Amino acid sequence: MDGKTINLLQAAIDRRKPLRRYTNALRLVNGLGDGLAGLVLEQYSRHFAAHIFQKKWFSEEKALAGFVKARFDARYMIVKDRTEPVSSGPEAIEARVLIENDASDTTVLENGLKFSVDLNDAVNSGLFLDMRHNRKVVSRLAKGRKVLNCFAYTCSFGVYCLSGGSSSVVNVDISRKSLSRGRLNYELNRLSYAQNEFIRADANHYLKRVLAKDNRFDLIVLDPPSFSRYDGKTFSVKKDLAQLIALAIKALNPGG
Repeated sequence: MDGKTINLLQAAIDRRKPLRRYTNALRLVNGLGDGLAGLVLEQYSRHFAAHIFQKKWFSEEKALAGFVKARFDARYMIVKDRTEPVSSGPEAIEARVLIENDASDTTVLENGLKFSVDLNDAVNSGLFLDMRHNRKVVSRLAKGRKVLNCFAYTCSFGVYCLSGGSSSVVNVDISRKSLSRGRLNYELNRLSYAQNEFIRADANHYLKRVLAKDNRFDLIVLDPPSFSRYDGKTFSVKKDLAQLIALAIKALNPGG
């Protein structure tokens, strides 16, 4: 890497220093916003993931790994090829491990809460870093409320809501594997749970069941992927979000 690139990397890292008071999981480089178009670099404690969206970065992989190793004493680093759209499916994502002094999974801290992540698990690690502020906001709103967490993924919103004093949380996701990691996140934070608080279901279908039973919630979290495939079906925000929101509004208690 040339001197200009190294300076841009260092400047991006320095800009994130204030966030380290709250977390050791953060996006160190955010592409064009940091003058490094086509590159996203994420830190999860001493584990790192580089997402490459432009092919010009392929030739810089080893140099980038050397920079990260020297700067952070990294234990693990993976590079993910994101030059193909995610809608092509997880199989379109090629990954290369460049630093492997530890397993691909680790535990990170965010606002005093613990989360399990695995950097070599498909496209995402298990914790969406750009939702940190939203998780904190929702935790404040959740106090004393009955919460439904749709598209729960690994249940980070559920962890925040219970830690923020919600009366109950139901986590709904189509992925059994994600819900399993959600249970682990509850355990890491010493949160008790019942089996029926983790429900494998399509969010649309679950909301319809809720309405049919005349069940209601005080707060509903909707954090769907922009596109996904499951059980031979597809979900896209462009096509399905309006119906999803309409169902969720009906499933809210007055004042929810």
